[in-house]
Amino acid sequence: METGAKLYVGCSLTHAPEQFREGVQTFKNVLRGQGHELFDFIGLVDGTDEDVYRWDIGHCVRDCDMFVAICDYPSTGLGWEMCEATRLNKPVLALAHEQSCITRLVLGAAATEPNVIFERYATLLDAVPQVSYMLTEVTNK
Repeated sequence: METGAKLYVGCSLTHAPEQFREGVQTFKNVLRGQGHELFDFIGLVDGTDEDVYRWDIGHCVRDCDMFVAICDYPSTGLGWEMCEATRLNKPVLALAHEQSCITRLVLGAAATEPNVIFERYATLLDAVPQVSYMLTEVTNK
């Protein structure tokens, strides 16, 4: 699964600044450059509410090999996606900037759910090796 894995990277959109969202896009592009297939969310403008739910949950979370949740900013949608990925027993890599305030629910999930790992990063691109590492761990189980 390490090469060419189907990845879904989720993050806050509504409460996140544009610079953060651009950084997430760069992070996703680097992962694409490593040969992974990345599922993109619909976003804040396109589609109906039902389209967003069906696409993000019914396709992106359900069909990914691993879910990468970037938890720097509050997001009910990201929490919903993380919960669904955990319920489906998908590997979940929860990432957060070293100075971000993170809910204890995410930290507790990483402490109790065997398919959830939480890692801090200094810059988002520093977290790219964590994705490869987790994919390797999943493959070797």
